[in-house]
Amino acid sequence: MVGILTFILVFGIIVVVHEFGHFYFAKKSGILVREFAIGMGPKIFAHIGKDGTAYTIRILPLGGYVRMAGWGDDTTEIKTGTPVSLTLTDEGKVKRINLSGKKLDQTALPMQVTQFDFEDKLFIKGLVLEEEKTFAVDHDATVVEADGTEVRIAPLDVQYQNATIWGKLITNFAGPMNNFILGVVVFWILIFMQGGVRDVDTNKFNVMPQGDL
Repeated sequence: MVGILTFILVFGIIVVVHEFGHFYFAKKSGILVREFAIGMGPKIFAHIGKDGTAYTIRILPLGGYVRMAGWGDDTTEIKTGTPVSLTLTDEGKVKRINLSGKKLDQTALPMQVTQFDFEDKLFIKGLVLEEEKTFAVDHDATVVEADGTEVRIAPLDVQYQNATIWGKLITNFAGPMNNFILGVVVFWILIFMQGGVRDVDTNKFNVMPQGDL
């Protein structure tokens, strides 16, 4: 049991350090990190930081991941006819699109989506009380996904592909780099804990008594 817990702890630290490398340099490169997750599977904790990133802890303590805007298949897909609820700003812009089906805002506007664009034109269109309406979507609006995780939308200007070449390179390389640094740090900690490296003098030799020959 102790061995299993030790493995989970060590593996978790390695993954978190690795993903933090991607996270940190993505931020520095102007790439939106939509979610920083520790663990896999259903979420048990979620918090949206002031930086727009959703920080989540998930039930299986193995692994973790970083969701970068425009990276891989990280897109928000809403099928035509999907029922959503919209929370609006005082100016009438959409600041939250709720896909979870849970009632999060008493003043939310129900809509059946017919068209949307959260990357370029930033709008959502659909039927509201049998009348088709179009709303502008705020640049920093959030989407509440089916599992209840709330993440920022990903306009083109904060997506991975719009970062500089250097930004993309350092973001990709940062994970392995962090693991290498972690290995060096652990190595030196172990050396100091053991009292340093033993001084083995290879120039010394023993003279055997003549009778032992």
